[in-house]
Amino acid sequence: MAIPAKLSDLLDGMEFQSDERSSYLEVRTGKVVSVSAEEFRAAEEEDVDDGSEEDRAAFPRADWEDEEIELARRILQDDQQLFLPLPTQFDVNEYQIMEAFCLSLDDEQLSDRLQRAIRGRGAFRRFKDLIHRVDLTDRWFRYRDEARKQIVVRWCEEHGIAYVDDVPTPDRAEPAAPKQRLYLDLLAQVGALLSGERDLIANAANVAAVLYHGLPEVNWAGFYVLKEGELVLGPFQGKPACTRIALGKGVCGTAAQRVESVVVPDVRQFPGHIACDAASSAEIVVPVVHQGRLVGVLDLDSPVPGRFDEEDRLGLEAIVGALVEGTDFSAVALPLQ
Repeated sequence: MAIPAKLSDLLDGMEFQSDERSSYLEVRTGKVVSVSAEEFRAAEEEDVDDGSEEDRAAFPRADWEDEEIELARRILQDDQQLFLPLPTQFDVNEYQIMEAFCLSLDDEQLSDRLQRAIRGRGAFRRFKDLIHRVDLTDRWFRYRDEARKQIVVRWCEEHGIAYVDDVPTPDRAEPAAPKQRLYLDLLAQVGALLSGERDLIANAANVAAVLYHGLPEVNWAGFYVLKEGELVLGPFQGKPACTRIALGKGVCGTAAQRVESVVVPDVRQFPGHIACDAASSAEIVVPVVHQGRLVGVLDLDSPVPGRFDEEDRLGLEAIVGALVEGTDFSAVALPLQ
């Protein structure tokens, strides 16, 4: 007899999916499992050629790696539908959810304003900026979470899967602050993008894109990499920026020299501020540290004075931590200081 699945596990598994990682429900146990594209490739290659004993001795795998590859093999060979693929992000049409949210508002003027914001290019960014300004962020998250929950419920019903609704309702849940909730959402996106990819440039580029498009009222987000004693421009989103920054100069150089995050409510009041974009008023810089050594900084700018605070610092430090944990720095020729 199959064990009922928990809706919270199904939702987490759905959120964790990406181009490089897939989630499945193990029907008999009710557990959600996740397998990377690399593990699928390894399972397929071993089915064709298991390699020589010398190769296996020279490049031994950890026990957990063998377990993950064995799981991938079981899924590939599953002809009894014991592993069901969970809904992907293609099944979660975020734009349609945004549109339905706009239409659900009682305030017709605000509803029309939001509907205009989601038309054309840059819809997601304009939408998040606007709901932040009109204090609808928390309401949007509740609406979006319920919509995603209903997608999972319909998926269970379509496949005859028994489930336990263990997802707290808004009345029973302990609500996170809107900004904290936003960073949890961004951290989940970053985790999915980092899964299966270890390259520094690729990962930093995706993190910069997630932050630039996911955070409201941000006009620049990107990285500077420490090379030969100075910060050199890395992957970023926004207008062209300063290419090189000396240690101790500007907000980025100061954060790098101190190896600690720096939050600046008004850059015009910061001694030695380097103005790459005259529209920027507030800035936050978080150092990127690998194995106790500085490798660069994450820099975000905003045209709104006082835009960044302690919650932003904590949220961005968590995202930088995920980047460091999910990246192979040895594969890149970085002269660590």
